[in-house]
Amino acid sequence: MAITIPNQEGGVGIPSQWSDTINDPLGPLFLSSHPDPLTIDYPVAASQNMAAFTVVGFDGSKRLIPAVLDTTAAIGVLAHAITTDASTNYKGAKVFRGGHFNHKRLVWDASYDSEAKKVMAFEGAPTPTQIRVGTAKTYTP
Repeated sequence: MAITIPNQEGGVGIPSQWSDTINDPLGPLFLSSHPDPLTIDYPVAASQNMAAFTVVGFDGSKRLIPAVLDTTAAIGVLAHAITTDASTNYKGAKVFRGGHFNHKRLVWDASYDSEAKKVMAFEGAPTPTQIRVGTAKTYTP
């Protein structure tokens, strides 16, 4: 939802000459402190370019790749952006395995094409994943 703010510089009784549009922010990354945020380091698969807060899973060698619905199960959220090359010198990355996240702040694969799929993405994830996904609540007086 966009909010239009009129120019107030013209003074009282003089029509404004311009307006500005401010888009609503995405909201906070964490929606609550339960479950507690928990990070664990994991190696990242070769030839990856992932943004911060990408929803990730494991490939067959237990290296991080983006999670894809019905293909690569979601196990966590990448804590920072990372790029790897094609070499076997694997880089490590911090992954949130616990926390209550705002789904609008996470980077999802296109297969998670609805809010319902995003909210259920971590159901049945292996231990130690304790991730909840939701929507930031807003208040309109």
